[in-house]
Amino acid sequence: MVEAMKVADGAIEALVAIPAADRTIANTLVAIDDAVAQFFEDARMAGFMADVSTDPAERARGRDAQSELSNWFDRLGKNEDVFRALTELAALSPEMTPEVQRFFDETMRDYKRAGLDLPEEKRARLVEIDEEINELGSDFRRNIADDETVVFFTEDELKGVPEAFVGTLRRCGELYIVDMKGASIGNILGYCEVESSRHKMGAAAGRRGGQANVNIIEALIKLRHERATMLGYKSTAAYVLETKMAKTPETVLAFYDDLRPKVRAKATRDFEEYQAAKRQHTGNPDAVLVAVDTSFYTNWLKREKYAVDTRTLREYFSMDSVTAGMFGVYQDLFGITFTEITDESRGSRPLWHEDVRLFRVTDNESNALLGEFYLDLFPRDGKFSHAAQFPLRLRKVWADGRISTPLVALVCNFTKPTDELPSLMSHSEVETYFHEFGHCLHSILTEANLASQAGTNVPRDFVEAPSQMLENWTWRPEILGRFAKHYETGEPLPAEIIEGMIAAKNLGAGFNSEGQMYLGLMDMRFHMDEDGVVDTTQVCEDTYRDVRMFEPVENLVRQASFGHLVGYQAGYYGYLWSSVYAQDMWSRFEPSPMDPTVAGEYRKRVLAPGGSQDALDQVRNFLGREPNGTAFLKHLGL
Repeated sequence: MVEAMKVADGAIEALVAIPAADRTIANTLVAIDDAVAQFFEDARMAGFMADVSTDPAERARGRDAQSELSNWFDRLGKNEDVFRALTELAALSPEMTPEVQRFFDETMRDYKRAGLDLPEEKRARLVEIDEEINELGSDFRRNIADDETVVFFTEDELKGVPEAFVGTLRRCGELYIVDMKGASIGNILGYCEVESSRHKMGAAAGRRGGQANVNIIEALIKLRHERATMLGYKSTAAYVLETKMAKTPETVLAFYDDLRPKVRAKATRDFEEYQAAKRQHTGNPDAVLVAVDTSFYTNWLKREKYAVDTRTLREYFSMDSVTAGMFGVYQDLFGITFTEITDESRGSRPLWHEDVRLFRVTDNESNALLGEFYLDLFPRDGKFSHAAQFPLRLRKVWADGRISTPLVALVCNFTKPTDELPSLMSHSEVETYFHEFGHCLHSILTEANLASQAGTNVPRDFVEAPSQMLENWTWRPEILGRFAKHYETGEPLPAEIIEGMIAAKNLGAGFNSEGQMYLGLMDMRFHMDEDGVVDTTQVCEDTYRDVRMFEPVENLVRQASFGHLVGYQAGYYGYLWSSVYAQDMWSRFEPSPMDPTVAGEYRKRVLAPGGSQDALDQVRNFLGREPNGTAFLKHLGL
């Protein structure tokens, strides 16, 4: 790591030392990308070990490497000498290709967003603000992680909760102690037959973080507003959205204004279906559905109305069969081949655990190597606990014509096989697998020349769209027929089960989308305030009333445990935003999901450009028209 940083620092020092009159695109602008690509390749694997190594000492070294990598990029982003060098280059008015011009414009924009064109005293204040924001953000996250809120339940109050979960709970005499971890909330709200228990759990979850985090988030909002206005922006949202696909807060508000009445139509249907279920279940013809009932009646309806038994379903999704099926789908779609790399041919590329596999990707038409990917699919102590794609080397075309091909790792935590059973997946895990592998394809099928524009280096409110689109394949009977087979008998997944799955697919979709809009609009309103002084609890409740079908429960502080308010501020809208574009792109595939012609156009117009083109232009080019929300509404069941 020390040597890698020395090389990277030397490259930056060399480019800033060039006389102003001698500056060129190659020795100044592209040289920045050269340094970034080389340092990322040299240092990223060491930092990645923090997330996957079985050795605690190596994980600790990896965390140090991650910190050093982050600090180096932070220094580069605030380097006044590099900003001066780019300014000198601009004065020479060199001719640039569209991709290079885009890189230049975005790099200059980001230096100005860092305040490098401000007077010294204002830059000093920006440093102070950033330090305060970092400290408060750390406190906010820690208060959520360390929250010790618990709820006490009797055995009768936990009726319906899976015994396997109840057996893990601590006890205080005859009472069970339930904490606020995700599994606890999911099991109580999703399965508990006792309505009052669901109410108690929901209320406790809505108090996590407490007033301490309310104070912190309001201080953060004020500091962010000061920072944005110092840099010449009207609000934090205006500052954040400048670099996103949406571009302006007004665009996001218009997006919500258009979507809300349409989603309300589905939410109204959901309410009718769920309230009827509650009345049937309780035997009370006057029972009224409330927000904390929705998870419970989602599961109840799946069992009672749609006959979807998730436990039985797993038997048709063995990991080996799903992997082979998914590989086949993507290879056939995009004209590529995956080949496993054995110990003899992998050279210096490490395998950090016996479960890890390494594959190369080649293009069928040219036989060219496109990139490589690792699969690390099962949980273990000390490993990253969610599902994600980790870029380890970025595509880069060097001045001498050499091409660095992408190397990525897909890290997941699916059930590990045992001596008795193979790894069996839920259908939602199959969706996750297809989704995350979509990020791998976005990274590997890029044709961008600059590492800074390669693969998933696209706006944050678009990066999920290509992968969200690929989830649709897991709902098509003809695709499921490729790999959904019983792990013992080899029998295909029965048609009636597939029909039940598809029928239940949109269960509660209106509720869920309104929940996403509530969080996104609340986040946007926090960060569009004119003076940065916000009563977040009032805004939270007002937004809930505006967007949700339910009345807000009083004396809750939902914003205090909304972790995305730190690190993703004024950006939560992106989840729903990208889903709308994902479904619109899927509309071209829907008539024939395995059409290689459509897939080829998608590869060329959406995956290949990476960040070298505007994301909206990529979607337009693929669709051949302006995007719209029609397919998303169909996706919801409208």
